[in-house]
Amino acid sequence: MQLRDNGLRFSPITIALHWVVAFLLLAIFILQVLIGHASSAALQQELGRVQNLLGLMLFLVSIYRFWARISAYHPLPVGTPNPIEVIISRSVAVSLALAMVLLPIAIWASRAAAGDVVELPGGWWIPSLLPANEALKQVVDGLFDIGATAFLAGLALHIFGAVKNHFLLKNNTLKRMLGKHVEL
Repeated sequence: MQLRDNGLRFSPITIALHWVVAFLLLAIFILQVLIGHASSAALQQELGRVQNLLGLMLFLVSIYRFWARISAYHPLPVGTPNPIEVIISRSVAVSLALAMVLLPIAIWASRAAAGDVVELPGGWWIPSLLPANEALKQVVDGLFDIGATAFLAGLALHIFGAVKNHFLLKNNTLKRMLGKHVEL
């Protein structure tokens, strides 16, 4: 079994973790909407704990994904893409992987600077290593806003590229990201 990406294909681990991250992100966004529409503070708090747990899982998976992304060969693109598009797509992919490590840290730092505890289900919590400081919270929140905006722009580019490859170019990129063997 291929454990690492190589110049010809993604490893099954990379493919699985790509989709794990996608579903974790979707779940975190859905939970944020549910928290905003929750009828009671207790329900908001419990949904927030689940969201924190998913964020922690996303962070841990993303540490590995970022390391794997920068330490392994990235497979050649399917078809005959424009070299500029290849540079952009690979830059976006590395940036998204890095953002998935840094954005959860920024959320934790913001909550720690606000004096809040990051609670998890079952009475667990993530320790606050930063002092409660309003000025620090404002700086971290500003950095988070910049990072989140850049992340969403990168995510939009990533989705655009996937849609373009599948529907316009009609190549096998999506099949490859679903674990199928494709010819380059």
